[in-house]
Amino acid sequence: MRRRLLLVVAWLLAAAPAFAQEARPEGGEGARHREQVWRIPHVSDEGRVLAAILFRPPGETPRPLVVMAHHTSAEAPRNGEPSHGVYPQVVSWFVERGYAVAVVHRRGYGLTSGERAERFACRRPNHAGVARADAADLAAAIDALTRLAFIRPTGVVAVGQSTGGWAVTGLAAENHPAVAAVINFGGGRRGRSGETGETCALEELVRDIVPLGRRARTPALWIYTENDQTFGPALVRRLADAYKAGGAPLEFRMLPAFGSDGHALLPSAAGVRVWAPVVEPFILRFR
Repeated sequence: MRRRLLLVVAWLLAAAPAFAQEARPEGGEGARHREQVWRIPHVSDEGRVLAAILFRPPGETPRPLVVMAHHTSAEAPRNGEPSHGVYPQVVSWFVERGYAVAVVHRRGYGLTSGERAERFACRRPNHAGVARADAADLAAAIDALTRLAFIRPTGVVAVGQSTGGWAVTGLAAENHPAVAAVINFGGGRRGRSGETGETCALEELVRDIVPLGRRARTPALWIYTENDQTFGPALVRRLADAYKAGGAPLEFRMLPAFGSDGHALLPSAAGVRVWAPVVEPFILRFR
C-alpha cells in the first residue's frame, strides 16, 4: 500500500507542470474571428494568471499559432485597457492566412492583473533581465496554447511591437522548441529621467542585447523605419550589429519613412501594405 501511495504521489508531481499550463476559455466566442479570452496559469510566477485574446479561422483543424506581444503606452491608463495591443488589421491579416492569433497580455497589462514584471531605472537599467521576464510570459502562453487540439504544437511565430518587439527578442534567446521564428517591429526600451526629463538608458540597450544575441538561434526578422521617432536608424543599426555579432540569425530591414512617425507602422491600418510584402515570404519559410 505504501509503495502504491508513493507511486501515485510521484505521478502527480510529474504531471503537475502539465496541469499548471492548462489554458481555459472565459466566455464564448465573439463575432470577430471567433474572439475569445483565455486564461493561462503562469508556471514561473506562482498564483499569477495571464490573459490571451485568441482569434482563429473557422473550423477545428489545427492551425499554426501567431503570438503577439504588445507595446507599452506612454499614457499609463491605456496599458490597462481590455483590448490593449489588439491591432484588428494585423489580426485579420494573419487569420485570413490560416493562423490562430493570440494577443498575450504580459504581467500588469490589459486583462492580466497585478504588477508588471518589467522594471525601469535610468541609472541601473536591466534590459536583458526584462527581456527574460517578458519571454517567460510569452513562453507560458505558448506552452499552454499549443496543447489545445486546434493549435499546432510547433511552428509558432511570435510578433512584437515596440516593447513587445524587445519581448520577442528575449524569446528568441530562449530558443523555445515550439517557436519557429520571431518578428520584431520597432522593438526596444527607453525611459525618461525624472531629474532631467531627458531620454535615458539607450547605450545600455546596445550593451544588453549582446548576451541575447549570443544565446539566440531562433530566426528573427527585424523591421524598423527611417523616421521612427522612438528608436532612430543609427541606434537600431547598432542594435542589429551587436545582436548579429553573437551569432544570432537575423534578417534586418530598414524601411522608408512611414507617415509622421514610423514607430506606428504596425498599429496603423495603412501600414499593412508596407510590411506585408516583407513579412509574408518570411513566415512562409516556417509554414
